[in-house]
Amino acid sequence: MASKPVLAPGRHTIVYEFIPDEAKPGTGGKSIIIIDGQQVAEGHIPKTEAFAFSGDEGADVGRDGETNVSSDYKQGDNAFTGKIVKVTVEQR
Repeated sequence: MASKPVLAPGRHTIVYEFIPDEAKPGTGGKSIIIIDGQQVAEGHIPKTEAFAFSGDEGADVGRDGETNVSSDYKQGDNAFTGKIVKVTVEQR
């Protein structure tokens, strides 16, 4: 899942939302990416890992230090070169 528009330089608000199919561990759900208040991508994850979460896998900001989430970049050589001003994680 990726956004079609390329981000212009400058500040942006990027939101990722996961809406589970069911209220049970391991369920899949809808993934949504919102940039500057506008939905730019949507996809479906068929299942998630129930009770097996690595404390560092998936919690990276500015680089993906473990398994790359996209084949668009190489594992271990994918650091973001811009400036990240703020990251907020919320559970709803």
